[in-house]
Amino acid sequence: MSSTTASTSLHQATLSIFVQAIMRYFDRVACIPAEIGTPFLLEGEAELLDVTSVIGVTGDLQGCVFFTAPRPLLDELLGHIAEYQPTDELRCDICGEVANTFTGNVRKQLGPGFMISVPVVFSGRPEHLLWPKNTARYVIPIVWQSKRSLLIVCIGDAPAALSAN
Repeated sequence: MSSTTASTSLHQATLSIFVQAIMRYFDRVACIPAEIGTPFLLEGEAELLDVTSVIGVTGDLQGCVFFTAPRPLLDELLGHIAEYQPTDELRCDICGEVANTFTGNVRKQLGPGFMISVPVVFSGRPEHLLWPKNTARYVIPIVWQSKRSLLIVCIGDAPAALSAN
């Protein structure tokens, strides 16, 4: 098997695990399934919605995972955990919690070599957004309660360790 084929298989398998994690989250937390669109390769600028959470990934795979959602979706999720008066702070908290739960469930599948950071959450679009170099960005569209959010997975194989010769 060529390294290109192995890399593609890795991405397909990993994306499938992310899709399963998304479906599991909405089924368990909200008891209302989400519709998952076809993942696609992102070219150009990433679409970021009202609130975005970023989780860094290190270990066997490296990169980052973004969950971005509109305020109305986050407000509805907050209602499912008995928070009926949403604030910007609560929206940021739930956005970070969703991203952390998605990637935590992926970690359970991929094992201890898939290490994740605590989420970094922001509203709006930052002036500068840096992506890992030479790493493909895949977008997984999510529709829940007629509201659209996105999971952007930007992870790849970790560089081989340097040998001491």
